[in-house]
This record gives sequence, structure tokens and C-alpha cells, in this order.
Amino acid sequence: MSKSENTSFLPAFCKRWQAGKARAEALSRYVADKTGHTEMPLSEMQPGDFGHVLSLCSSCDQREHLLELGFTPGTEITVVRLAPLGDPMTVRIRGYQLSLRRREAEAVTMRRCPPDFDLDPAIDSDGA
Repeated sequence: MSKSENTSFLPAFCKRWQAGKARAEALSRYVADKTGHTEMPLSEMQPGDFGHVLSLCSSCDQREHLLELGFTPGTEITVVRLAPLGDPMTVRIRGYQLSLRRREAEAVTMRRCPPDFDLDPAIDSDGA
């Protein structure tokens, strides 16, 4: 590897490493239960994360609006993408994609599923 290839690789690697470290530190604030699920605000979730709505902030101005959009307890939500500065975020809910401001997403308490969790249980390997 030439010196020029090495210098272009290092900044990108360091940026990804720092992002991963920041993500791990953010998630360390939340404790997973025995099934691996974590209770956290929707605003803390990252693209690819999914889970179910636990509750909405009872004293928030956005509560009625979020309920009208389909954010009811038990609804499955997947984070699709974040804007470059983290606001807004796009989520998939009830078959459509919706963009939310971080302030709105903070009002939604989620039960985040672990990354290896399968929402659609597969048929057993023996075909039963």
C-alpha cells in the first residue's frame, strides 16, 4: 500500500470507528432485559434498528398528532434513515415511511429489538 492510499484510508477508518464508539456509549445508558430488548426513546435509535411502541409522552404537545399518525402502543417501527445532522429521521410504520423531527421522536418510548431478533419466526428446520 502506498503512502497516499494509507493517508486516505485512515481518516475514513477513524471516522467510522468514532461513530461506532459513540453509538456504543449511547446504547450503554439503556439496559437490555433478559430477552435482549431495550427500552429507549425513538430519537436514540439508528438506521436498521426496529422495535415496538411502548408509550407516548403524556404531557407532550405532539401526543395527539403522533396517535393520528399511527404511533399506538404495540406498533412495529423500523428506522430507515437519519439526515446528515440527525434531524429529521425517517421511519417505517404501518407500511409507509414518515419523517419525524428529533423533538417528536423523543416523545415516543420504544422497545428496541436486538439486532438478531426475527419478527417473522421461520418454520422449524424439520419443516413442521
